Amino acid sequence: MRTAACRLHKGFSLEKRMEGAKAALEFEPSARRGAWRLWAPEGGVRPDGEAFSRVVLDLGCGKGEYTVARAEADPETLFVGIDVDPICVMRSAEAACEAGVGNVVFVHDEDPDVLELFGEGELASILINFPTPFPKKKRAPRRLTYLDRLMKYRLVLENGGTVRMRTDSTPFRDFSLTQLNLAGYQLEWETDDVRGMFPDEPWSGYERKLVAKGAPVVGFCAVPGPAPEHVEQTAPLSLVSYLPEDLESLDYIPFGMQGSIDNIVGYNANRRKKGLPDWRPPIV
Repeated sequence: MRTAACRLHKGFSLEKRMEGAKAALEFEPSARRGAWRLWAPEGGVRPDGEAFSRVVLDLGCGKGEYTVARAEADPETLFVGIDVDPICVMRSAEAACEAGVGNVVFVHDEDPDVLELFGEGELASILINFPTPFPKKKRAPRRLTYLDRLMKYRLVLENGGTVRMRTDSTPFRDFSLTQLNLAGYQLEWETDDVRGMFPDEPWSGYERKLVAKGAPVVGFCAVPGPAPEHVEQTAPLSLVSYLPEDLESLDYIPFGMQGSIDNIVGYNANRRKKGLPDWRPPIV
Protein backbone atom coordinates (compact mmCIF):
# COMPACT_ATOMS: atom_id res chain seq x y z
CA MET A 1 0.00 0.00 0.00
CA ARG A 2 1.34 3.44 -0.89
CA THR A 3 2.05 5.76 2.00
CA ALA A 4 1.35 9.47 2.08
CA ALA A 5 5.09 10.08 1.67
CA CYS A 6 5.05 8.35 -1.73
CA ARG A 7 2.86 11.09 -3.18
CA LEU A 8 4.96 14.15 -2.23
CA HIS A 9 6.66 16.51 -4.67
CA LYS A 10 10.45 16.77 -4.73
CA GLY A 11 10.61 20.17 -3.03
CA PHE A 12 8.54 19.03 -0.08
CA SER A 13 9.98 19.81 3.39
CA LEU A 14 8.32 18.02 6.29
CA GLU A 15 10.21 20.17 8.80
CA LYS A 16 8.93 23.42 7.28
CA ARG A 17 5.37 22.16 7.04
CA MET A 18 5.48 20.98 10.65
CA GLU A 19 6.78 24.37 11.73
CA GLY A 20 3.86 26.05 10.01
CA ALA A 21 1.36 23.88 11.88
CA LYS A 22 3.11 23.72 15.26
CA ALA A 23 0.13 25.28 17.05
CA ALA A 24 -1.62 21.91 16.67
CA LEU A 25 1.39 19.65 17.23
CA GLU A 26 2.95 18.20 20.37
CA PHE A 27 6.61 17.23 19.98
CA GLU A 28 7.18 16.07 23.58
CA PRO A 29 4.00 14.17 24.43
CA SER A 30 5.46 12.22 27.35
CA ALA A 31 6.13 15.54 29.11
CA ARG A 32 2.37 16.14 29.07
CA ARG A 33 1.63 12.86 30.85
CA GLY A 34 -0.94 13.45 33.57
CA ALA A 35 -1.49 17.08 32.56
CA TRP A 36 -3.15 16.95 29.15
CA ARG A 37 -6.20 18.84 30.38
CA LEU A 38 -3.94 21.88 30.74
CA TRP A 39 -2.46 21.56 27.26
CA ALA A 40 -1.78 24.74 25.30
CA PRO A 41 0.15 25.19 22.01
CA GLU A 42 3.94 25.28 21.75
CA GLY A 43 4.68 24.00 25.24
CA GLY A 44 2.22 26.31 26.94
CA VAL A 45 -0.07 25.54 29.87
CA ARG A 46 -3.65 26.64 30.37
CA PRO A 47 -4.63 28.34 33.65
CA ASP A 48 -6.24 25.93 36.14
CA GLY A 49 -9.61 27.59 35.74
CA GLU A 50 -9.54 26.98 31.99
CA ALA A 51 -8.64 23.29 31.97
CA PHE A 52 -10.38 21.07 29.44
CA SER A 53 -13.23 19.07 30.94
CA ARG A 54 -11.89 15.79 29.58
CA VAL A 55 -9.34 14.25 27.19
CA VAL A 56 -10.14 11.92 24.29
CA LEU A 57 -7.50 9.95 22.37
CA ASP A 58 -7.95 9.23 18.65
CA LEU A 59 -5.49 6.37 18.18
CA GLY A 60 -4.53 6.09 14.53
CA CYS A 61 -6.06 9.40 13.47
CA GLY A 62 -4.99 9.30 9.81
CA LYS A 63 -5.30 12.70 8.14
CA GLY A 64 -7.34 14.04 11.03
CA GLU A 65 -10.64 14.92 9.32
CA TYR A 66 -12.64 12.93 11.85
CA THR A 67 -10.63 14.18 14.82
CA VAL A 68 -10.91 17.84 13.86
CA ALA A 69 -14.65 17.52 13.23
CA ARG A 70 -15.18 15.89 16.63
CA ALA A 71 -13.16 18.65 18.28
CA GLU A 72 -15.17 21.38 16.56
CA ALA A 73 -18.36 19.85 17.92
CA ASP A 74 -17.04 19.50 21.49
CA PRO A 75 -14.90 22.55 22.42
CA GLU A 76 -14.66 21.66 26.13
CA THR A 77 -12.84 18.42 25.33
CA LEU A 78 -9.20 18.10 24.26
CA PHE A 79 -8.77 15.63 21.41
CA VAL A 80 -5.32 14.06 21.04
CA GLY A 81 -4.71 12.42 17.66
CA ILE A 82 -1.80 9.99 17.27
CA ASP A 83 -0.61 8.37 14.05
CA VAL A 84 2.42 6.41 12.84
CA ASP A 85 2.68 8.39 9.59
CA PRO A 86 4.37 11.81 10.00
CA ILE A 87 2.80 13.10 6.78
CA CYS A 88 -0.67 12.28 8.07
CA VAL A 89 0.14 13.99 11.36
CA MET A 90 1.36 17.07 9.50
CA ARG A 91 -1.80 17.24 7.41
CA SER A 92 -3.96 16.71 10.48
CA ALA A 93 -2.30 19.63 12.23
CA GLU A 94 -2.64 21.83 9.15
CA ALA A 95 -6.35 21.01 8.96
CA ALA A 96 -6.80 21.99 12.61
CA CYS A 97 -4.96 25.28 12.11
CA GLU A 98 -6.90 26.12 8.95
CA ALA A 99 -10.19 25.44 10.76
CA GLY A 100 -9.10 27.49 13.77
CA VAL A 101 -9.78 24.61 16.16
CA GLY A 102 -7.82 25.05 19.39
CA ASN A 103 -8.87 21.94 21.31
CA VAL A 104 -7.11 19.35 19.18
CA VAL A 105 -3.44 18.37 19.05
CA PHE A 106 -1.58 15.77 17.00
CA VAL A 107 1.36 13.53 17.83
CA HIS A 108 3.62 11.42 15.62
CA ASP A 109 4.49 8.10 17.26
CA GLU A 110 5.40 4.92 15.37
CA ASP A 111 4.39 2.58 18.22
CA PRO A 112 2.64 4.56 20.95
CA ASP A 113 2.66 3.20 24.49
CA VAL A 114 -0.29 4.81 26.23
CA LEU A 115 1.29 4.27 29.65
CA GLU A 116 4.19 6.53 28.67
CA LEU A 117 1.94 9.22 27.23
CA PHE A 118 -1.01 9.39 29.62
CA GLY A 119 -1.49 9.25 33.37
CA GLU A 120 -3.74 6.93 35.31
CA GLY A 121 -7.40 7.64 34.55
CA GLU A 122 -6.53 10.57 32.28
CA LEU A 123 -8.59 9.58 29.24
CA ALA A 124 -12.36 9.72 28.92
CA SER A 125 -12.33 7.66 25.74
CA ILE A 126 -10.06 5.96 23.22
CA LEU A 127 -11.26 6.12 19.62
CA ILE A 128 -9.93 3.57 17.13
CA ASN A 129 -11.11 4.32 13.61
CA PHE A 130 -10.32 1.97 10.71
CA PRO A 131 -7.02 0.72 12.15
CA THR A 132 -4.62 -1.45 10.17
CA PRO A 133 -5.90 -5.02 10.78
CA PHE A 134 -2.57 -6.90 10.35
CA PRO A 135 -4.37 -10.12 9.23
CA LYS A 136 -1.45 -12.52 9.72
CA LYS A 137 -1.07 -14.37 13.02
CA LYS A 138 2.53 -13.29 13.58
CA ARG A 139 1.57 -9.61 13.40
CA ALA A 140 -1.44 -9.87 15.69
CA PRO A 141 0.32 -8.07 18.60
CA ARG A 142 0.44 -4.94 16.44
CA ARG A 143 -3.36 -4.72 16.33
CA LEU A 144 -4.67 -1.84 18.43
CA THR A 145 -7.22 -4.16 20.05
CA TYR A 146 -4.76 -6.90 20.99
CA LEU A 147 -5.14 -8.19 24.56
CA ASP A 148 -1.92 -6.65 25.91
CA ARG A 149 -2.88 -3.23 24.57
CA LEU A 150 -6.40 -3.44 25.99
CA MET A 151 -4.93 -4.18 29.41
CA LYS A 152 -2.88 -0.98 29.15
CA TYR A 153 -5.91 1.02 28.06
CA ARG A 154 -7.63 0.02 31.30
CA LEU A 155 -5.00 1.93 33.27
CA VAL A 156 -5.30 5.24 31.43
CA LEU A 157 -9.10 5.30 31.14
CA GLU A 158 -11.13 7.13 33.76
CA ASN A 159 -13.88 5.29 35.63
CA GLY A 160 -16.49 4.55 32.99
CA GLY A 161 -14.13 5.47 30.15
CA THR A 162 -14.69 3.75 26.83
CA VAL A 163 -12.86 2.10 23.96
CA ARG A 164 -14.73 2.66 20.70
CA MET A 165 -13.74 1.06 17.39
CA ARG A 166 -15.00 1.35 13.80
CA THR A 167 -13.67 -0.81 10.97
CA ASP A 168 -14.58 -2.17 7.55
CA SER A 169 -13.28 -5.61 8.57
CA THR A 170 -15.82 -7.92 10.18
CA PRO A 171 -13.10 -10.52 10.90
CA PHE A 172 -11.06 -7.86 12.71
CA ARG A 173 -14.12 -6.74 14.67
CA ASP A 174 -14.89 -10.33 15.66
CA PHE A 175 -11.28 -10.90 16.72
CA SER A 176 -11.44 -7.71 18.77
CA LEU A 177 -14.53 -8.96 20.59
CA THR A 178 -12.55 -11.99 21.79
CA GLN A 179 -9.86 -9.66 23.09
CA LEU A 180 -12.35 -7.48 24.94
CA ASN A 181 -13.67 -10.57 26.69
CA LEU A 182 -10.19 -11.74 27.68
CA ALA A 183 -9.32 -8.26 29.00
CA GLY A 184 -12.46 -7.99 31.11
CA TYR A 185 -14.31 -5.35 29.11
CA GLN A 186 -18.09 -5.06 28.92
CA LEU A 187 -19.84 -4.11 25.69
CA GLU A 188 -22.00 -0.99 25.66
CA TRP A 189 -22.97 -1.69 22.07
CA GLU A 190 -21.84 -3.72 19.07
CA THR A 191 -23.20 -3.38 15.55
CA ASP A 192 -22.81 -4.29 11.90
CA ASP A 193 -23.95 -0.78 10.93
CA VAL A 194 -22.24 2.02 12.86
CA ARG A 195 -23.49 4.57 10.33
CA GLY A 196 -27.06 3.46 10.95
CA MET A 197 -26.62 3.95 14.70
CA PHE A 198 -24.79 7.26 14.39
CA PRO A 199 -25.88 8.90 11.12
CA ASP A 200 -24.56 12.33 12.12
CA GLU A 201 -21.05 11.12 12.98
CA PRO A 202 -18.25 12.91 11.08
CA TRP A 203 -16.72 11.24 8.04
CA SER A 204 -13.08 10.88 7.12
CA GLY A 205 -11.86 10.77 3.53
CA TYR A 206 -10.66 7.20 4.06
CA GLU A 207 -14.07 6.08 5.29
CA ARG A 208 -15.79 7.66 2.28
CA LYS A 209 -13.49 5.73 -0.07
CA LEU A 210 -14.21 2.44 1.68
CA VAL A 211 -17.97 2.94 1.77
CA ALA A 212 -17.94 3.89 -1.92
CA LYS A 213 -16.43 0.45 -2.58
CA GLY A 214 -19.25 -1.24 -0.68
CA ALA A 215 -17.54 -1.57 2.69
CA PRO A 216 -19.64 -2.03 5.81
CA VAL A 217 -18.82 0.04 8.89
CA VAL A 218 -18.92 -2.32 11.86
CA GLY A 219 -17.82 -1.61 15.39
CA PHE A 220 -18.35 -1.56 19.11
CA CYS A 221 -18.03 0.50 22.26
CA ALA A 222 -16.80 -1.13 25.47
CA VAL A 223 -15.95 -0.15 29.03
CA PRO A 224 -13.53 -1.94 31.37
CA GLY A 225 -15.28 -4.24 33.83
CA PRO A 226 -13.64 -6.08 36.73
CA ALA A 227 -10.02 -6.87 35.91
CA PRO A 228 -9.44 -10.52 34.98
CA GLU A 229 -7.61 -12.58 37.59
CA HIS A 230 -5.56 -14.33 34.93
CA VAL A 231 -4.60 -12.71 31.63
CA GLU A 232 -3.83 -15.21 28.86
CA GLN A 233 -4.15 -15.06 25.09
CA THR A 234 -6.37 -17.97 24.07
CA ALA A 235 -8.10 -16.64 20.94
CA PRO A 236 -7.25 -17.60 17.34
CA LEU A 237 -4.90 -14.90 16.04
CA SER A 238 -5.07 -15.21 12.25
CA LEU A 239 -7.96 -13.17 10.88
CA VAL A 240 -8.53 -15.95 8.34
CA SER A 241 -9.95 -17.89 11.31
CA TYR A 242 -12.79 -15.35 11.52
CA LEU A 243 -13.91 -15.59 7.90
CA PRO A 244 -17.31 -17.14 7.08
CA GLU A 245 -17.42 -20.63 5.58
CA ASP A 246 -18.98 -19.49 2.30
CA LEU A 247 -16.27 -17.14 1.04
CA GLU A 248 -17.78 -16.86 -2.43
CA SER A 249 -20.84 -15.13 -0.96
CA LEU A 250 -18.83 -12.21 0.42
CA ASP A 251 -20.03 -8.88 -0.94
CA TYR A 252 -16.95 -7.06 0.35
CA ILE A 253 -13.44 -8.25 1.10
CA PRO A 254 -11.73 -6.41 3.97
CA PHE A 255 -8.41 -4.66 3.46
CA GLY A 256 -5.45 -7.04 3.49
CA MET A 257 -7.45 -10.26 3.01
CA GLN A 258 -7.94 -10.39 -0.78
CA GLY A 259 -4.96 -12.68 -1.37
CA SER A 260 -5.92 -15.18 1.33
CA ILE A 261 -9.52 -15.36 0.18
CA ASP A 262 -8.56 -15.75 -3.49
CA ASN A 263 -6.18 -18.58 -2.61
CA ILE A 264 -8.79 -20.47 -0.55
CA VAL A 265 -11.54 -20.01 -3.16
CA GLY A 266 -9.23 -21.12 -5.98
CA TYR A 267 -7.95 -24.12 -4.05
CA ASN A 268 -11.47 -25.29 -3.24
CA ALA A 269 -12.58 -24.84 -6.85
CA ASN A 270 -9.86 -27.30 -7.88
CA ARG A 271 -10.86 -29.72 -5.10
CA ARG A 272 -14.47 -29.69 -6.27
CA LYS A 273 -13.36 -30.60 -9.81
CA LYS A 274 -11.76 -33.68 -8.29
CA GLY A 275 -14.85 -34.51 -6.26
CA LEU A 276 -13.20 -33.55 -2.99
CA PRO A 277 -14.85 -31.62 -0.13
CA ASP A 278 -13.96 -27.99 0.49
CA TRP A 279 -10.92 -27.30 2.61
CA ARG A 280 -11.07 -24.93 5.54
CA PRO A 281 -7.91 -23.33 6.95
CA PRO A 282 -7.00 -24.38 10.49
CA ILE A 283 -8.14 -22.22 13.40
CA VAL A 284 -4.89 -20.61 14.55
